[in-house]
Amino acid sequence: MVAPKIPRVTRVNSGRETLRFLVVDDEDVVRGVVRSALERPGVFLVEAADGEEAIRLLLAEHFDLILVDKNLPGITGLDVIRRARAVHPRIGTLLITGFASRESAEEALVLGVDAYLVKPFDIAELQERVDETLGRRSTPVEAPPPRVGLRISRRRVLVCDPSPASAEILRVGVEMLGHQAELTMDMSRVIQAIRDKRLDTLVCDLELISRNEASACFLRSALWTAPQVGFVAVAAQRGLDGAIQAIQRGATQVVYRPLGTASDVARNLEPFLGRAAPNPRGRV
Repeated sequence: MVAPKIPRVTRVNSGRETLRFLVVDDEDVVRGVVRSALERPGVFLVEAADGEEAIRLLLAEHFDLILVDKNLPGITGLDVIRRARAVHPRIGTLLITGFASRESAEEALVLGVDAYLVKPFDIAELQERVDETLGRRSTPVEAPPPRVGLRISRRRVLVCDPSPASAEILRVGVEMLGHQAELTMDMSRVIQAIRDKRLDTLVCDLELISRNEASACFLRSALWTAPQVGFVAVAAQRGLDGAIQAIQRGATQVVYRPLGTASDVARNLEPFLGRAAPNPRGRV
């Protein structure tokens, strides 16, 4: 008879508010690196070597954050995250992989993964992603994206793109789905709309929101504290870097340049935005 696995637990002098992290990786050395990077007062770490063990722990205990390797033997890291979100909707999720691809990053994006790290990763980057993820998950998470063909209420959408031609294509594409779309390059207006709960979705150029400027920093902060607002990132080109950057900025969907036609944009956004139901009273 094989003895059951006993998860390794690291407890660090925690105060009354203890954060519980689940670290899932089949490599002892990776778990050790993560453990060394995240050990701090108020943190309770539990480790698992495979997806089966991780799911068993998720069903038995509460966790604030799960850090999981994508390429686990048997049950994949993405499957573990799906189960984690089903059991703990507000759990933070960080996906680690040694074999990154645009497709896997986009799959993580659709699933709502908070952060995506490629091995070998920098310890400072790991710590930064963990802190950002915990900050985002301090408020309730947004509802799952609508499916293609689902008729939903009309959404209020702001489009921010430095190219007037691209901005117009995005606006028309959103309106083809029956939603209300406006163009703006005023970051203060976008931030205020988020704070006043007058915005359902932001469609924004990824480079614009990633700038090291006060307005971009304030906008990122506003989005992190308003998870009910959907964020569609417009990436410069189709590739792994764009998909990962979209995840790191908190996007819940990504579209790539060249955008094509407004019909192409509508087709790409429909799985996320859905189609607005006709309003029989003709209200805006």
